[in-house]
Amino acid sequence: MPKSSSLALISSAPHQRQQAQPGQSNNLSVSKTLAKLPSADDVQLGLRRREFVAYVQPKFDLRTGQVNSTEVLARWHHPLYGVLSPATFISVMAREKWLDKLFFELLEQSLTYQIKLHDQGRLIGMAFNLSLSQLMNDTLIDRLETRLHQHPLPLSSLTLEITEDGPGVVCATSVEQLNRLRLLGMRLSIDDFGTGYSSLLRLCQVPFSEIKLAAEFTRFIGGPSHYRVVIRNTLALATDLGMQLVVEGIETVAQHDHLCEMGARIGQGFLCARPMEIDAFEGWIQNPYPYSQASSAS
Repeated sequence: MPKSSSLALISSAPHQRQQAQPGQSNNLSVSKTLAKLPSADDVQLGLRRREFVAYVQPKFDLRTGQVNSTEVLARWHHPLYGVLSPATFISVMAREKWLDKLFFELLEQSLTYQIKLHDQGRLIGMAFNLSLSQLMNDTLIDRLETRLHQHPLPLSSLTLEITEDGPGVVCATSVEQLNRLRLLGMRLSIDDFGTGYSSLLRLCQVPFSEIKLAAEFTRFIGGPSHYRVVIRNTLALATDLGMQLVVEGIETVAQHDHLCEMGARIGQGFLCARPMEIDAFEGWIQNPYPYSQASSAS
């Protein structure tokens, strides 16, 4: 999940947009910042007005540039301040226990869009962020299970990226809930692996099918050798456990080439694309990925 300043503001005018060029987001440049974070009343009103919109960021094959899946991210189309990043509202939603409302809003938008793409001949996987604390809510899991039973596409095309919001081992209830979702056919991913509270123990407690290696390791891949050693050994760990490894934070061709040399296969980052509205993604995916032609892996 991308991290940004708590005062991040992407759009320069209310709901103003521009056409996304291939490989670029349709976000406008920053021209002003919020004086303070939105209040709970503001966020609640935004939820009622359905101002929170699903954006997607592709996960791509480092060797071919092919995109078969995306991560779904939240953006707030604020009527006064334009498109706001999650850092401006996630803390309020967590405090007020509104993260479930946001989750289902993004889920509905994304499942509808996935069906549309499938009707056009493309099955694109969708990945959603869900925190460990949300898994304690039986109502959320029951509602999610009911909704997924109505989805006509393979549930193996849907992934839950589990984010950690507290220390300690995963409790038995969380493991039980995750197993319920896995038995439905969903994929489970451990997000930001290698940072925060994530640990090797998590991989033994939960039936994950994917590891997302945190962007911090990619950022320093050309620096001290320790980072490359960790990446290389995480790749080996994922292989031995039968899991897919997704490397986050790929922003340069040099990083891309280093990862290819190490044997990494799937990545995510600005080199491929920034988060974009799902309507923009439909046009973007029709274009080639020029960095893959210039890399040593081509």
